[in-house]
Amino acid sequence: MLSIILLLAGTTRAQNGFLAAGPLYFDVELHVYSGRESPHWPIYQRSPYFNDLVQQLDRTRPTRLPQRLGYRGFEIEMRNMFGQRISRTIGAGTNPRLELMLLRTSPRGISRSVRRNVMSTIQRRRTIMPNIVIEFEELSERPIRAPVCRLPRFNPRRWNVMPTIRQNNCYNYSTNRQTNTFAQPGRASGPRFSSLTARSVLRATYRDGLIPIPFFIPKRHPGVCLIALAIWPDTDYHFYRLDSNLLWSHKPGKTAAKNTDNSGNLIVDPKFADRGSYTIFAGYLGNHAGVRVI
Repeated sequence: MLSIILLLAGTTRAQNGFLAAGPLYFDVELHVYSGRESPHWPIYQRSPYFNDLVQQLDRTRPTRLPQRLGYRGFEIEMRNMFGQRISRTIGAGTNPRLELMLLRTSPRGISRSVRRNVMSTIQRRRTIMPNIVIEFEELSERPIRAPVCRLPRFNPRRWNVMPTIRQNNCYNYSTNRQTNTFAQPGRASGPRFSSLTARSVLRATYRDGLIPIPFFIPKRHPGVCLIALAIWPDTDYHFYRLDSNLLWSHKPGKTAAKNTDNSGNLIVDPKFADRGSYTIFAGYLGNHAGVRVI
């Protein structure tokens, strides 16, 4: 990343002038994860898609990224020989031809499940997947001994400002800790989770100090701050938190904190909410002051 950034005017004329001057390369970021860092890759002039991409962007207006779980769109940063750069966002489903082109340039390391999620959104097909609830026997055997904690107030303005919104993810938000490190389960206590499974991510949160809670009944957990974990199988994780109004809220990746699910409904219980591709509900956890998050 360049240490000195010159942001050009956000008008279409200024952006087109930048493109006419000839970008050296593009840096593409795919907004799809909530917990993990977003995939990003460069597109250089030698790419067979480079010239077509310049032409497409030259006549494309930027569109907003939707605030939802799963595929939200692309962010393209263009850089020229003078070190100047501008960014443009392409919201999910707003420009299928350009989005498919960008998807074709992505590295092979992006999983098939991610590609399917992007394709289904671009093609405006809603794939309804059943929510799966898994239970761990060891959770029900452990007594609930969470330290006293006060439920946080739903205050999205605290999280939805720059640069906080881009430097903190769902794990930061759910544990109510702004570390500006895009926190990862287990990193504060040693190794991170070993795989993107419910069991592995849960064990990492236990090492960070979170406490397993076997069930959730509103107003039945005094002094306990609750968060919940959901898994996109072998792809990503996502956390929710219970607020003082006894509704749940969350922050998908680098997007804004909100209190609605993928269908736009208030979240009474994340176990039964529309979680998109995060179909495995892993369980509830107790948060407290002794939890360490990095």
